[in-house]
Amino acid sequence: MDEHVLTVTLLTQAIRQTLEGEFALVHVIGEISNYKRHQSGHRYFTLKDEGAQIRCVLWRGRPVPVELSDGMQVKVRGRLSVYPLQGNYQIDCFSVLPAGIGDLYAAFEQLKRELAAAGYFDQQRKRSLPRLPRTIGIATSPTGAALRDMITTLERRNPSVTVVFRPTLVQGIEAAEDVAHAIAELNTYGCDVIIVGRGGGSLEDLWAFNTRTVADAIFHSQVPIVSAVGHETDVTIADFVADVRAATPTAAAELCTPIRREDLLYWLDEWSERTSSALLAHLADIERGAKEFTSPVTVQLLLQRTDHAVFRTDRFIDSITSAIMHTWARYCQQLDHAEHALSLMHPLQPLERGFALVERDGVFLTASDRLRAGDRIRLHRRADLSAALVTETTEQTQLPETDDGKAETNH
Repeated sequence: MDEHVLTVTLLTQAIRQTLEGEFALVHVIGEISNYKRHQSGHRYFTLKDEGAQIRCVLWRGRPVPVELSDGMQVKVRGRLSVYPLQGNYQIDCFSVLPAGIGDLYAAFEQLKRELAAAGYFDQQRKRSLPRLPRTIGIATSPTGAALRDMITTLERRNPSVTVVFRPTLVQGIEAAEDVAHAIAELNTYGCDVIIVGRGGGSLEDLWAFNTRTVADAIFHSQVPIVSAVGHETDVTIADFVADVRAATPTAAAELCTPIRREDLLYWLDEWSERTSSALLAHLADIERGAKEFTSPVTVQLLLQRTDHAVFRTDRFIDSITSAIMHTWARYCQQLDHAEHALSLMHPLQPLERGFALVERDGVFLTASDRLRAGDRIRLHRRADLSAALVTETTEQTQLPETDDGKAETNH
């Protein structure tokens, strides 16, 4: 029998593997009791009903639409976890949502007050919709009637617009996160405006659009957002934060296409008529001008003006030509002076006057450098290069230097 005896640790580990593997994701409804919010931000409470209770933990940073309290009916989404040191199990909550209608309304009003105080509803930050959008993003359910109504309306009003559709969860515990991700993704697709919404439903059905997660996503969107949630009487937090609120998804599509195809065709016809009328009037003016132009008085006046213009043009050309020639002569004179000055500064110019440059050990000597008996030197002249050995030196008058500081030796 001893071979089958387990230690407490081994048994607890086996229970932990079984429970956590079997209940990796659970959705549980119950009443909160023994609620405690730790100073670290973690929340601990017991979820109970008339027949049982279970401990729960909600770690800091996980979403809570309203501050929790004892007696509140909630729906939790999480996983079952076992704490081996105490031998108990608990629900590790991913999210907690109010379950009762009263609690939902309380959560709605509380979040509404918080966001209003934070400036989420300010009209100054809301943007106008583009009059002729080229790309419209839609975030809604792929199976609902809302999508079909919006697509039909957009095709009817402006078939040239491009629609980018992102299938989105619009109901359930995971819906808020998915709506937020959809808004962020559509921001990267070059959309001019984004429609976020769904069809009608109960307060619980629309709850994803009453969360801080969706409110933050709309608030931080770089693209104008149209909220189209539910029917005309349904009001959500998303409606307050969005740049524009539409009563229905169909109304949202209409708001995003204020200029219809019929409007464009009508304006095109008007423009065509105005252009034709203006062109005919212009042609009539040209015809009248042509008739006046051919009259004898007009021809004589035109000839006089032409002669005067030719005379003024000739004088202007003569003046410009004289100025150009004067400037050119002065430029050539300055160029000759500069060329002469540069030639005098050339380091080899002294050689042209019969002097020689003295080189010792690869270095040209200046007038202040002394030669010593035994030095081997090279003499650079204009026509040749010579090597020499110094056998005797005597003191004499300082030799003149060239312009570059090298000693000149006459030969």
